[in-house]
Amino acid sequence: MISRSYARRMCQSEYVAHRAYLYVGRYLVRGGLREALLSASLNELGHYNFWKKFGDCRGPLVFLKIFSFIAFTALFGVTALVKLLERIEGDTGRVYEELARSSPELSEELLALSRDESEHEAKFANSIDETRVRYLSSITLGVADAIIELTGIYAGAIGVLESARTVGVIGLIAGVSASVSMAVASYTQAKHEVGKKPHLAAAYTGISYLAAASVLAAPYFLVEAALAAFIFMVLNAVLVIAYVSVYGSVLLGRSYAGEFLSNVALLLGVSAALYAIGRAVGALAH
Repeated sequence: MISRSYARRMCQSEYVAHRAYLYVGRYLVRGGLREALLSASLNELGHYNFWKKFGDCRGPLVFLKIFSFIAFTALFGVTALVKLLERIEGDTGRVYEELARSSPELSEELLALSRDESEHEAKFANSIDETRVRYLSSITLGVADAIIELTGIYAGAIGVLESARTVGVIGLIAGVSASVSMAVASYTQAKHEVGKKPHLAAAYTGISYLAAASVLAAPYFLVEAALAAFIFMVLNAVLVIAYVSVYGSVLLGRSYAGEFLSNVALLLGVSAALYAIGRAVGALAH
């Protein structure tokens, strides 16, 4: 027997997926993926129509969820959206099959829903080929290297220098130089990897490094005190880590908390160690 609370939860889940796939399919993608998303949207609409027979589920909270998924797609891409929705829904096809066995009067409809789930998952698997996902390793390499390397440079520099702007200029120059170096290294590496275009790998690595370097440098040009600028820079670095950790969590099925906390712990450990070294060097210099 299907409970009313379970039916409402499934109704909301299917309606949110329907609207999110519909919007993204219409306005954000093209080609085969567009067709797969619009087809999935129709499937989810059919599932919603089934579940709303137990009581409609739409309301302000549901529309807020839809908006949040669309915003999530804009920030992280279509692949991340599909993976997230599939993760939230879980093994829905298997659930429908189990419900069909326990609710014989609905078995035909529930088994049809199960087939729909399997079909649109297969379509997604064949249609999704998002560039940012294929070059995720290049993006992650650029961002992670920029955060650790430049945080170390800034931590050491404020131990010796007192001018925030001077520290910022040093870090920004180092960031620009390192972004070029990382892009060249990524280009060379991608030449030996199947399925990657070296120029795209270089572009993603270099641009992601430069973007992270710019975010880290910004506080030193906005805040006069070097130590205060460093604190704001660390906060910016934590936000960047929070962003990048979403990819590891959603696309690779890892724990978001574990991914985020381990990276932040590494960042803070490097910052503390190199700040102490910088202070020691500064004391010796004076």
